[in-house]
Amino acid sequence: MKSSRLSVLALVAFAVACGAASNPDVAAKAGDQELSSTRLAEILAQSQAPLEKDVARNIAELWVNYQLVGLAAANNDSLSDAKVMQEALWSQIDNIRVKKFYENVSKGWDSISPGPDEQRYQNGEALAARHILVKTDPNASPEQIGAAKKKAEGILAEATPANFATLAAKSDEPGAKERGGNLDMFGRGMMVPEFEKCLLLLQPGEISKEVCQTSFGFHIIYRTPYAEVAEKFAPIAKQRNVAIAESTYLAKLETSNNVKIEASAPVKAKAIAKNPLGYIKDNGALASYKGGSLSASRFAQWVMAYPPQAQIRPQLVAAPDTLVDKFVKQIVRNELVLKQADSAKSQADTSELQVLFMNFKSDVPRVWAGLGVEPSKLTDSANTSKPKVAAARVDSFFNRLVKNEVPFVEVSYPLAHAVQTKYSFSINEAGLDKVIEKAKTIRSSADSSKAQAAPTGAAPVVPPDTTKK
Repeated sequence: MKSSRLSVLALVAFAVACGAASNPDVAAKAGDQELSSTRLAEILAQSQAPLEKDVARNIAELWVNYQLVGLAAANNDSLSDAKVMQEALWSQIDNIRVKKFYENVSKGWDSISPGPDEQRYQNGEALAARHILVKTDPNASPEQIGAAKKKAEGILAEATPANFATLAAKSDEPGAKERGGNLDMFGRGMMVPEFEKCLLLLQPGEISKEVCQTSFGFHIIYRTPYAEVAEKFAPIAKQRNVAIAESTYLAKLETSNNVKIEASAPVKAKAIAKNPLGYIKDNGALASYKGGSLSASRFAQWVMAYPPQAQIRPQLVAAPDTLVDKFVKQIVRNELVLKQADSAKSQADTSELQVLFMNFKSDVPRVWAGLGVEPSKLTDSANTSKPKVAAARVDSFFNRLVKNEVPFVEVSYPLAHAVQTKYSFSINEAGLDKVIEKAKTIRSSADSSKAQAAPTGAAPVVPPDTTKK
């Protein structure tokens, strides 16, 4: 009964945070400003974007961030209070703390070897090979493939460790003659699976007994002896020592803290990736560990803290549950390492904080200028209040942005976090549903009008491909 009641309370909190009880004619609010469902539907319908709720939500989130930044400008709030900045920069500060902690705890990791280097090389911790390729075309006929295989088998019959580099002159791979077919050293997973499988069947110094077929053609493979790569393998082995020691350390940390991932974690993690702002007040646990848990709210902050180019949100949504589960576990490990850093009193020093603060302080006026809401310029002849002037300018910028008339202004995660924490906003899920309905109607009507306007029997007009420069 207790867990059921908590679930209901969590759902209510989620509904309030997302504005589900609000007017469905409103898609989002930021301060006193509203983004109507009709307006957002028009923006979405006139774009080339798919008519999906997640797309509508992303546009609404951008509008919210712009309006909140404008509201801060109207209040002449540079967000430069130390506590505000420290909270906004939590992920960067935590990265510094963890780095310092690891510098101490990892001392000696590079020398903790799991075995002799030669044995480790033989076991495949890193790979090295020479090969000769007889290439096949993707559209090759069975006869052509048979001929290529026969040619490769002929080369294989000649090959010995002594003449392999010379024989590589017969390879179809560009530059193979000059390199003697040498692929140098590489890690697991760097070659196509078929090639790696064939290579791992060989002992160092051996040549493949049969030709190896991949999508490129037929390969004769020679696994390079350890003596030829010992100097190159040594630094790789040290790097592997650190990786193995770190993995062992994290596994022990996980076990000693009795980490448990909730069965529902993958499903909820994907929902958070779609709509992280909708979960910023959700304290439901995705995972538990000794003395704490990973809440949906905290997970949402982690997801938003990743840079946009990392594409974490779309990758999580598309990933299989097993990979999402591993990602949740990695975030739990991050939390546990931060706890260790706290215990070790690992902190960012004053100079490091000053650099972060300076960068944050310079980011605020950059966004103000981009949106045209610098505090000193928020006046008009009608003596309208600064918040209204700022809101109108943000709306004007937003209108031009969706028409590609002005360059995009990025609001970084720390700045977005700061304004979202300090000023009120909401994204209305019911409003977004209405946006999609309206957008479909608008786009359908526009498509119908175009069809009626086209001459009878005329070929359809294909718009130019603007994705190619």
